[in-house]
Amino acid sequence: MMSPVVGSALFPVILLIVLAFTIRRVGLVNDTHVAGVERVTYVVFFPALLFSNLSTASFDDLSVWSLVAVLAGLQVVLGGLSWLLLVKVLPDGPSATSAFQGANRFNSYIIFALVFAVYGDAGIQIAAVPLALMIIIVNVYCVTMLARHGTPPEGATSPNLWRSLITNPLIVACVLGLAVNPLQIEWPGPVDTMFGWFGTAAIALGLFAVGAGLSPITGKGSVLAIGLASATKLVVKPAIFLAIALMIGLSPDLIAIGLMCTIVPPATSAYILARQLGGNAPLMAQIVTVATILSAATVTAWCLIWPVGA
Repeated sequence: MMSPVVGSALFPVILLIVLAFTIRRVGLVNDTHVAGVERVTYVVFFPALLFSNLSTASFDDLSVWSLVAVLAGLQVVLGGLSWLLLVKVLPDGPSATSAFQGANRFNSYIIFALVFAVYGDAGIQIAAVPLALMIIIVNVYCVTMLARHGTPPEGATSPNLWRSLITNPLIVACVLGLAVNPLQIEWPGPVDTMFGWFGTAAIALGLFAVGAGLSPITGKGSVLAIGLASATKLVVKPAIFLAIALMIGLSPDLIAIGLMCTIVPPATSAYILARQLGGNAPLMAQIVTVATILSAATVTAWCLIWPVGA
């Protein structure tokens, strides 16, 4: 029996990403339109989705916090190990930083689309907390590595890391949602309906931004960097997570949600960071595009190995 996530969740995600990529390539929308869609999704719709779900979530199941610890710990350890490896095996610092982002950044839009399709709001409530911690960890790693090994354009200044973290809309939404959670507010009907609309918009527009933001694969690039980043992100990380989750006895549904947090390709925003802070931006675009294409096969494989939602 095919896993529900493959037929009812993964295929729609792939179709929407391909459609958005096609719409952008034929010129129906331009870079300004895509940037606007991504911006409003990032600062309005996704934060609203996170806040509304976390503010009413129940965290009575203590095993959820085991999932949080595993995912955050894996982000820390794998980030450190991949940093040491990539700066040794790749020929230059900017290429190493782009491969590092490819191996460690994750596309939250795809994660939430998959989790919501299988587990609904309850799944979003569980996934949001570890993802907030993972966002903090990966941003600290990426900005620090780019500062040490990148070659920023002349006159460019590095962003204030801590300011960028405390003003990150996704992190702020998670913190506020958890702060309000003990009150267990029952949102009035119109407000609850609005939150539902925002959540639907967040997933649809987030996936559209992913597809429209992909770049055609051009030039030779670095096969080694692309291979190392894609293998780490799509194969090594989910394999380690699954082994640890089984070892500590997480429930099948928590394993499924955690697995969906580890099997997605890197975020297209990695290209912007590489361009601003001196990474190898063309290589970064290739890594994101190749990993996104490969993820159609690897996500399917992982969902067959562990029958998500079955």
